[in-house]
Amino acid sequence: MLQFTKKKALRIAAVMTLLVALYALAGFVLAPRLLRSAVLEDIPKTLGVTPSVGDIHVNPFLLRLEVGEFALSAPNGEKLLAFRRLFVEFELWFSIWHRAYSFANIDIDGPSVNAVVARDGRLNLMDLSPKVAPAKAQEKKAPLPNIRIGSFKVRNGLVTYDDRSHPSDFAARLEPINFELASFTTGVEGGRFTFTGISKLGERVEWHGHVSVQPIESDGEFQIDGLRAHTIWEYLEDRLGFLVKSGTIDLNATYKFSLQNAVDLQATVSRILVSDLAVRPRQSDVDWISVPSLLLRDTTVDLLQRQAHSDSLTLTGVKLVTWLEPDGSLNLLKLMQPPASNAAGAPAQSATNAATNAATSAAAAPAANAAAPATTPAAAPWKFDLRECALREADISAEDRSTTPAAKVRLAPFSLKADGASLDLAKPVTVSLDTRINDSGSLSASGDVTPQPLSARVAVKLDSIELKAAQPYIAQYTSMTLLAGRLSGDAKVRYGAGKPTLQVSSDISVAGVHTIDNALHDDFVNWDRLELSGINFQRDPDRLVIEQVAARKLYARVIIEPDDSLNVKRVLAGPGATVIAPAPPGAPVAATAVSQAKPAAAKPPPNPSAPNKAPAMPMAVKKVVLYASQANFADLSVQPNFATGIQNIEGTVLGLSSKADSRATVDIHGAVGAFSPVAITGQVNLLSAALYTDLSMSFRNMDLSIFNPYSGKFAGYNITKGKLSTLMHYKVDGRKLDAQHHITVEQLEFGAKTESKDAVSLPIKLAVALLKDRNGVIDLDIPVTGTLDDPTFRLGPIIWKVFVNVLEKAVTAPFALLGALFGGGPDLQFIDFRPGLADLDSAASDKVHAVVKALNERPQLKIEVPIAFVAELDRPALVEVQFSTQVRDALSTMPGRKKTAGAAPDFAQWEPALKLEILTQLYAKNIGGEPKYPEAITGIKTKPELAAAQADFLSQELHRHIAIADGDLTSLGQQRAQAVQRALLTDTQIDPERVFLAVSDKAKNETGMVRLELTLK
Repeated sequence: MLQFTKKKALRIAAVMTLLVALYALAGFVLAPRLLRSAVLEDIPKTLGVTPSVGDIHVNPFLLRLEVGEFALSAPNGEKLLAFRRLFVEFELWFSIWHRAYSFANIDIDGPSVNAVVARDGRLNLMDLSPKVAPAKAQEKKAPLPNIRIGSFKVRNGLVTYDDRSHPSDFAARLEPINFELASFTTGVEGGRFTFTGISKLGERVEWHGHVSVQPIESDGEFQIDGLRAHTIWEYLEDRLGFLVKSGTIDLNATYKFSLQNAVDLQATVSRILVSDLAVRPRQSDVDWISVPSLLLRDTTVDLLQRQAHSDSLTLTGVKLVTWLEPDGSLNLLKLMQPPASNAAGAPAQSATNAATNAATSAAAAPAANAAAPATTPAAAPWKFDLRECALREADISAEDRSTTPAAKVRLAPFSLKADGASLDLAKPVTVSLDTRINDSGSLSASGDVTPQPLSARVAVKLDSIELKAAQPYIAQYTSMTLLAGRLSGDAKVRYGAGKPTLQVSSDISVAGVHTIDNALHDDFVNWDRLELSGINFQRDPDRLVIEQVAARKLYARVIIEPDDSLNVKRVLAGPGATVIAPAPPGAPVAATAVSQAKPAAAKPPPNPSAPNKAPAMPMAVKKVVLYASQANFADLSVQPNFATGIQNIEGTVLGLSSKADSRATVDIHGAVGAFSPVAITGQVNLLSAALYTDLSMSFRNMDLSIFNPYSGKFAGYNITKGKLSTLMHYKVDGRKLDAQHHITVEQLEFGAKTESKDAVSLPIKLAVALLKDRNGVIDLDIPVTGTLDDPTFRLGPIIWKVFVNVLEKAVTAPFALLGALFGGGPDLQFIDFRPGLADLDSAASDKVHAVVKALNERPQLKIEVPIAFVAELDRPALVEVQFSTQVRDALSTMPGRKKTAGAAPDFAQWEPALKLEILTQLYAKNIGGEPKYPEAITGIKTKPELAAAQADFLSQELHRHIAIADGDLTSLGQQRAQAVQRALLTDTQIDPERVFLAVSDKAKNETGMVRLELTLK
């Protein structure tokens, strides 16, 4: 029995040994050969690639498999996939115990994947696709087999990627790659895994967490350290118009993924940090955008709920270099333009897209065939909100190169913060901004902005912003240079759909403004401080109200250029503009004094059928205040140049408004020099289309010597002394001007004569003497009227013309002026004498008395009395006088004739006999001999008639015999002049030195009277 048992045991042992030997032979020898044969023969048939494999070791007792130097190569010999060593350890007893395929270890050492995109866009890894389409999937998918893996490790892996589809090849290498999966099961438990990868540039990827396949779920952490932005740029460089030279990206995230009925992904990105990012155009060595730090914190994404949230996005130290090109384009937008070479790469890109789409379609086909398509409801819109977005300590350098020179501004440090941003554009976003401008001024703003519909409530504050930066814009439109100026203020702005759509309330001040005239290189307009307080502006409906405008130490310079143009027009006309000089004073003007005014062309009545213009925006400036201001005036058109100024201008303008019936009250005062006050008072309406002005302007106690450039040019004399006071009143109503000028000149004295070619051809000194009263005062009223609608209407030339007219009237008809002022009529200069006589009759005496009165009131006047006669009147008259004297003397010497008291009877009334007796005596005495009568007389028979005829004959002979010498006439002229002189000086206060007797021809026959003409000097 025992023997039998031993034999049986030996047999069993031998069988077992044989089986073990066969098992060992199959495992150690046959299995590797079968695996090698299957790999080398079946893979080419299935995948169309060429495999290669090194040593294959199978340990059938430990259930271990080891494969070395495996590779799959494309038909062209290019290696696609490989590994240096594969080690698999199967656990049989655990498999039986857990009823699952259990692997203690799966190790892959040195795996490599070589992905290459060819020029045509085809991916070489597509060669790994099966040659035969997979079988149609069953309607009900079979569950995955139970698999347990104790440890799955990938060590020292390598992935290379070479994209040759772009004009510039892109190559990337990720090495080493390590992956570890521990305690994994295809059941619910899944397993823990770890993945790490490092590029040759030190870029690192880490991924670890939990994964399961039934159901498909995973959760874990994902981290990227030091990803070079340049690496991403290299891949996209043919599609990008800019260059990324530096920058790293760090990312830390956790996630939870599930694929059951739908894809469910929940991710929390605790940090995305972009450091030292620099972007520049390809052909530039200057970075346009520099981002030292971009940090996105605490971002959550829920794919199923289609919502995302970020706690904060912070950009720190950003530097921007930006400018506006002359064509109006922004340089930064050029970074978004594709490079010029991208057009050549378009076909390759299209091929890539086509291949990718084909591969995607092929991979998706089984899934599409597995289940009938169902109508997918419209997905809900994504929701995203960002609690805080902040830009801190940025540096923005901006230029506007559309101007020459370019306008430059630097905003640094620039900070911008936005709270509550989201994809829901109806939610308001709280924004705040704070920046320094050009290292001096500052700008801050804060408020709420709603993107859609757009609305905003924002508060803005400006502090000491240098306005000099705006000079390139000012230079485009003016010929002045802004040297200094600081803008400050605050404003509250509301914008929205409700009416008014825009509301702005603000206070603005501009301090330290200094401008110069580019042509003269001298001050133009300056002020110490200009304040606009209580500004309220709104749109729809439009309205502007300013509570107060206050100017402190305002300075303005107005200059008449050598060509008679105005510097203000030239400066504001801009560079290169042509300024038309005004017409000279002698040119025709649109209006003149009331006494000479001509009606202007009537303005055509408005056309009632014409469309009405939109009403002007209502405006009001409640108060304008001037403090310690100054205005200088210079006239370079005269030589020497004239210059003066109004100092210490102070005052108010109250109630400016665009209402047609509004009236603003003006009360402004100043002084020319220290002792010549200036005042402007009245009412105006400057903001309404219906202009209204009722202003009075007065200048008092102005020293006339400062006007020597004008008096020398236009009057022909310099002024040695004198005072000027004026009161001007201007009224404009309905665009009709009524101007009154009351001018008072005191103690005007002229000095040396000038040789001005522009001087008026008038005896100016005489005109002044005529106008100056006994107190040395000239008092003139000059009225002017006109219409502002006449484009040729200019007030200055009109006033000058009226003034010259006054002088012309004074010097051309001085006695008419005196006669009108002091009596005596318009012919005051004419004194009439009876022929042959030198005594003044009553009418002449009255005129002389009127002249005396005028000379008393015009003490600077001197009068010239002519020594003159009219021979055709005075010579016969003197003959008659001498004849009458001879007759009277002869009568008084007749014997027995008694002298009678009183006047002798008229010779014509004498008896003919007496006449004949006296005349006969005179004839004998003066002519001699007996008279010889003509026969016509001797033939008369009657005695009375004969005596009368003889007496007439003798009278004619005696008259003919009397001779009047020129000296007699001159003596008569002297007697007449002396008679006038006595009348002027006797019992009067007239200085004899002012009365001159002069031989002249200023005498004429005036209706039988001798008329002498007095002359004023």
